[in-house]
Amino acid sequence: MNAKVTISRLIAFDAFVLVMEKNRKPDEVLEELYLANAKDLKRVDRNLTKEILYGSLRWYKKIYWILQHTSKKRDLKKVSPQIRAALILGTYQIFYMDRIPDRAAVNESVEYARARGEASAVPFVNGILRQIARRAEYFAKPDKKTKPVEYLALQFSHPDWLVKRWYDRFNFERMEAMLAANNQQPPLFIRVNSLKSNQQELMESLLRDEHAHSDKTSLKGCLTLKKHPDMGPESLFGKGFYTIQDLASQLIPYLVNISDGITIIDAAAGPGGKLTHMCELGAGKIKIIALEKSDSQMLRAKQTATRLGHDASINWVLKDFMEFKPDALADRVLLDAPCTGLGVLRRHPEGKWQKSEAGIQELATLQRKMIEHAFTMLKPGGELIYSVCSFEPEETERHAKWAIETFGPKVELVSPVSRLPDYFKRYVTRDNVLMIYAGNQDDMDGFGAFIVKWKG
Repeated sequence: MNAKVTISRLIAFDAFVLVMEKNRKPDEVLEELYLANAKDLKRVDRNLTKEILYGSLRWYKKIYWILQHTSKKRDLKKVSPQIRAALILGTYQIFYMDRIPDRAAVNESVEYARARGEASAVPFVNGILRQIARRAEYFAKPDKKTKPVEYLALQFSHPDWLVKRWYDRFNFERMEAMLAANNQQPPLFIRVNSLKSNQQELMESLLRDEHAHSDKTSLKGCLTLKKHPDMGPESLFGKGFYTIQDLASQLIPYLVNISDGITIIDAAAGPGGKLTHMCELGAGKIKIIALEKSDSQMLRAKQTATRLGHDASINWVLKDFMEFKPDALADRVLLDAPCTGLGVLRRHPEGKWQKSEAGIQELATLQRKMIEHAFTMLKPGGELIYSVCSFEPEETERHAKWAIETFGPKVELVSPVSRLPDYFKRYVTRDNVLMIYAGNQDDMDGFGAFIVKWKG
């Protein structure tokens, strides 16, 4: 490590390069870099690293636009990834992190470029960032009335193709709310483990033992935390009193309509949130076959189940869902399908820059194949519960319509309304699809889900 660059910033800059140049996931990259620098890292360093990295990913487009206008003659596409990282993360700190002095943001960005073998670019990086720190120039944005898509894409730092796509479905005011929400840090939702505690007891224990403030939500057993909790082995989290899981995700197990003695196939068990929630609702009287094709995701799911004490009724199978054939037909298949993740961009801002419109159709094709395969695993009267962290029509409502049109009297679309807690019934469409859009009143992630009964 270069002594002139703090460890938190060094990791943030390096992680940004890997995410943007190699299409890596930020959480995976950070885990690797944290491990490699464990002896030098403190908790405060991790928090700063994450804030700089994720903030720069959220605001990438707008920052790049400012930088390109400032640099004028020099095309930023032609500089090295390390120089771009120094400029973008430096600018993010200047514009969006008030507690960091501009001088520190400039100097450490310059030193990062030097540390990564870009000494010849130091005057350029220094000059651009100092000019930005002075806020010396104003660059006119696209006119919101004559070029609404271009204005929204720049103002809220989203790719043009995605803004145009959503603008065809939502009005301008709704778009502003959705795009602004995507650039906020997501709330920290947790699910109380009823096997070990109840909601009120956990709230009191968090405050008393860990000085952590929590609030109730509209869903029983779901709380929000004011700050990231202690996750050590002796913490309330480590002892399994709760787990971290978004509110929208916590709704999906209710759609499974769990009853004693049923067999459930969880098509993608990792990282274990929905899986362990089903175990909790089943109270040890159900059988779950937990499929997972990823070793690391399977490990995470097993760790979550063990920590919460819900692993007794789980049969673990390391296998791709599309290659799996059960020994006996199941009562339920929960298919949390691979998707674009365009409903969870505030948690995964890299998705704005790594996804494409063509990728939506590619995933939709895979999703339909998985739905067809799921039907082969169901008993007559069994149900497929399909969910994705997206609200794109190709990944949600069009699949429900396609299933009815394709399989006719063999299937029936079941309304989720009777299975949801009363407050959340409002999110069910006239077509019996649970649709949660970004920027909603309950601050949930975007989500889509539906239920199909297989009549056979």
